Amino acid sequence: MTEQSVMLITGGSGSIGAAVAREAAGQGWAVIVQGRSADKVAALVTELAASTPAAGIVCDMWDASAAASIMAEAKAKFGCIDAVVDCISTGRGKITGYFPDTDPADYAGFYDLSVAWFQRLAHAAYPHLKARGGTLIAFASDAGIFASRRQTIIGAARAAVMGFVRNLAVEAARDHIRVHCISPSYVKGSDSAAKMGSDRMATADKRAGLGLPSAEDIAPITVFLCGPGAAKITGQVISVNGGLNA
Repeated sequence: MTEQSVMLITGGSGSIGAAVAREAAGQGWAVIVQGRSADKVAALVTELAASTPAAGIVCDMWDASAAASIMAEAKAKFGCIDAVVDCISTGRGKITGYFPDTDPADYAGFYDLSVAWFQRLAHAAYPHLKARGGTLIAFASDAGIFASRRQTIIGAARAAVMGFVRNLAVEAARDHIRVHCISPSYVKGSDSAAKMGSDRMATADKRAGLGLPSAEDIAPITVFLCGPGAAKITGQVISVNGGLNA
């Protein structure tokens, strides 16, 4: 069992997850990253292991039992878990675009892989975080805060995650667990940015007075919320958008 604080990052091999992992490692955390690509997970673990204890978990999260399996495997790596950061990006099916153009057959699957996935992860993580007073962080998006065209289905799901975070935070405080949600808008260099297209990203970047954030801009606040400096902070939904929304 490591004497360091241990952070588990689900979706850790993605752009934001990897940035959070590097930031956490730089601040002295032991890090466990979960991802679907064995090659990406292995490469990131090798990089992290040069400066901190690091381990990887390779599995998909489409199975309903995945959250419990990930938590059990993570606990076995270092003997404890002090923070769980969920960076998994979900967006399968025709769920974007104007509402009449979306496909109702995809709604349930999307909600299960966004809202219910995080709820299952929180349920599996709870006893581990309770043991030493830990932190749970969700990633959503500003679509859950700010109304927008072509985001009707996604906005509703992200708002549900935020509502869950706020309510869980009030309840979990009695067990010394802190719960937060990080809510980016458009993130430079992310997979979602690639799907948006360069023209749309450029337009958003001009509208954001501070410029759109990168994954490296988001990682520091994420790690801070897991650390002792944020010991009295919980239930926060923090938008990181460079001034695009206010």
